[in-house]
Amino acid sequence: MNSLTLIFTFFIVAAFTNATPSLVSRSQLQMNQYSMLNHTQQQINETELVRGSGSCNYKIDIKTSCSSPEHTTDTIDIIIGDANGNQIISSPDPSMRGSSLKRCTTNPFDLVQANCIGKICSMFFVRFGTDDWIPESATLYNDGYPPITSNFNYLIPFGVPSGIYNCNK
Repeated sequence: MNSLTLIFTFFIVAAFTNATPSLVSRSQLQMNQYSMLNHTQQQINETELVRGSGSCNYKIDIKTSCSSPEHTTDTIDIIIGDANGNQIISSPDPSMRGSSLKRCTTNPFDLVQANCIGKICSMFFVRFGTDDWIPESATLYNDGYPPITSNFNYLIPFGVPSGIYNCNK
């Protein structure tokens, strides 16, 4: 009888010991699957943004230096990019020529609607003209990401991209 009680006790302990870890394991497995599913969905969303699905609006505030000429007729192009090498090249709009870039002023511009790229980490100006326009700073706004600001306060060379590159993969 003592042996029977010992065997019966052993089976009860073994049953409860096996039951508890399997419940925890299933719960942990479900949590891991949920976490993996969320991570996969996030990667899909980021890939769709980088592939250019849809279009995004980009806005930029350009402050012209007080050392710049009173006004400029220079044409300014902007190149923005993400860490994956995706770039958008744009002129903010036709009004960015002439009197809109006056000395000591900040002007907001909408860049052309463009394919969505990832988080902006590079911003360059390219200047064409002879007025020697000098930007003081520029702040770029991209929906879903913090703004990126670049301080210049120097003459942008003619036809040469000049700006910041803070892209780390």
